[in-house]
Amino acid sequence: MSRSRVQRWAILLLTVGLLAVVPIAASAQTQADVDRAERNREIAEARKSEAYRDYQRVTAQLDEAVEKYMQLWAEREEITYRIQLMEQAAARYQEEAAELNERARSIVIDAYISGQRNLVGSAFTASSIQELVTSQALIGRATERELESLDNLDAVSRQAERSSAELAVRRADVAANQEAAAVVVDEIEELRQEQGAILAKADDILHAAIDRYNKELNEKRVEDARIRRQQAEKSASRPGAAGGAPPEATPGFMCPVHGRTSFIDSWGFARSGGRRHKGVDMFAARNTPIVAVVDGRIKFSSNSLGGLSTHLYADNGTVYYYTHLEGHPTDITSGQTVTKGTIVGYVGNSGNARYTSPHVHFEIRPNGKAVNPYPTVRSAC
Repeated sequence: MSRSRVQRWAILLLTVGLLAVVPIAASAQTQADVDRAERNREIAEARKSEAYRDYQRVTAQLDEAVEKYMQLWAEREEITYRIQLMEQAAARYQEEAAELNERARSIVIDAYISGQRNLVGSAFTASSIQELVTSQALIGRATERELESLDNLDAVSRQAERSSAELAVRRADVAANQEAAAVVVDEIEELRQEQGAILAKADDILHAAIDRYNKELNEKRVEDARIRRQQAEKSASRPGAAGGAPPEATPGFMCPVHGRTSFIDSWGFARSGGRRHKGVDMFAARNTPIVAVVDGRIKFSSNSLGGLSTHLYADNGTVYYYTHLEGHPTDITSGQTVTKGTIVGYVGNSGNARYTSPHVHFEIRPNGKAVNPYPTVRSAC
């Protein structure tokens, strides 16, 4: 066979081979597109299902319940703090009234010693020392300095009575608040269980639809938080704190709650003792695992305010604080270095949160100073 004929056969075989290969690749690509389109169609159909709508409804109700609970909590803390201040003021009024009462009694005794025994008779018939000291006879006996004391006695006594009455009202407000909060706690638990039941019955397609919904909802929450932070920064007492941590302070950050959780931006809400909230309260089922959000060294601790707590010290200086925990893991020890995702505690309500719905109070402290953790947490959870 001539050389030119061999070349023609080679070219023909190469062409046939190419024709055989190209359609296969095109067919494979087309099939992938078809599969993707079919899955998107199934997901779109799933988003029209009753189960999907139920999940949306329950999620919205859960968000509203958590928001309401946090508002009630802040209101209760504010009222409780005012009660503490009023109790201190009432104690001062009562102490001052007692001192003035004693001074008024000494005026009566001085009057008796000086021969004005008719004043002693008035003392026995008066319904109170306040009534006695306003009598013309005693006023006539008092010096100018003593008159001032007698006038103050009446004013202080009336203020003490008003304070006691207001304290009773405030304590009733706290009781009503606690009852309302207890109802919301039950509502949160019921909604969480209903949400879990929907997810347990969902197939892969519905799970994919719900995942998309959660992603879209989270993106909206992040944007809403960004707008609120801009507004908060204008009036923040510590610029930058309300705006959250810069990304470079939390590299590789992951969600601290390993499971379903609900939370709102509660930075600055009222807390006991006149404090302001310096974290985010993430509500979840009791004993839901809490994990290290980055690599770092952990420290376990306990105190009356936060209960069981965990500190996580990252290499870049940022400290993460988890508190109100139900317990610590038994397979690691305080002071140990852990990797991101390691369980470092469990959701609970220890410390001064013992009457609240189970949650973890979580803080981010770049350079040792707490900043609003909500933006970082919302983006990761």
